[in-house]
Amino acid sequence: MNSERLRKSPNIAIIGSTSLLGKELREMLETRALPVGKLVLLETEEYAGLLQEFAGEIQITQVISPDAFNDTDIAFFTCSPEIMRAYVQSGARFPELTIDLTQAGPEGTLYLHGITDSRLLRAEGYFVNPHPCSIVISRLLSELHNSFTVRSAAVTILEPASERGNAGVDELQEQTVSLLNFQHVENKVFGGQLAFNILPERESSRRTEARIREQLTGILGQTFPHPVLSAVQAPIFHSHAFSVFVQLLAPPRPGTLEAHLGNNPRFAIHTTSEGPSPVNVVGTDKIHIGAPRENPQLGDAFALWVVADNLRIAASNAIQTAEHIMLAPAGV
Repeated sequence: MNSERLRKSPNIAIIGSTSLLGKELREMLETRALPVGKLVLLETEEYAGLLQEFAGEIQITQVISPDAFNDTDIAFFTCSPEIMRAYVQSGARFPELTIDLTQAGPEGTLYLHGITDSRLLRAEGYFVNPHPCSIVISRLLSELHNSFTVRSAAVTILEPASERGNAGVDELQEQTVSLLNFQHVENKVFGGQLAFNILPERESSRRTEARIREQLTGILGQTFPHPVLSAVQAPIFHSHAFSVFVQLLAPPRPGTLEAHLGNNPRFAIHTTSEGPSPVNVVGTDKIHIGAPRENPQLGDAFALWVVADNLRIAASNAIQTAEHIMLAPAGV
């Protein structure tokens, strides 16, 4: 790592550049005009030699290996959990500054921009990007708790197929086409027919819920009133959707809750009757919230419909983490 170059125009590696998350990260790096010295796109041997474009230049995908990181200042791991686990098991070293978005790597410093203490960031280290659900739930409940005090909460998570990577999206598409053509539906990624259906996916959901609970503790602390979580697999390609029930310490004045959330630039309040949907939030890194609905019998209880682009919100936090490290004073 070159410390001076890190602050001005770092060399960046994206491991898993052909994954859905890798593509999103690469596009965001380009649109945010983050100064990049050299970009290295890394993949398994299957995708070696693939041509990809970045900032008007053609990049050739290289094979993942420790030697590929020799001149890297920041490495973003966006590969599949299987590839990450294989890399860990190989005993290969990680770059000096790694940001892991895979949810399958070794333990590291969990960092959520704007909530986690920025003093934890260093020019060298292994940083874990929170699960996109952890990002959304942490931001929402933290904002509500700081202003109104949350007593309890319950969140039902509708997971998109894109959380299973390219294979998940492809299988949902293939199932949809098969059903519309009255053909047999095959499933390899999901536990059954997902198209036009909702699957409990018990084992996968339990792993996701456990991961989110663990990360919420790391982000919000042990004493925070953690929500009850229930994750299900929905027949949607992109974006998480959340049905949130929250009970506050005391009833806020009418309109206060909605107005307060609307003042936070990380949130987008939808006042129309339709509200946000997984389709119309794609490509934004905001957390979209429908008009809060008050329980008429419990003035301190509200239901909220929340939607966020899972790929965009994860990539955004990873880039903000890198930017904060780049802007930190030398020696920090």
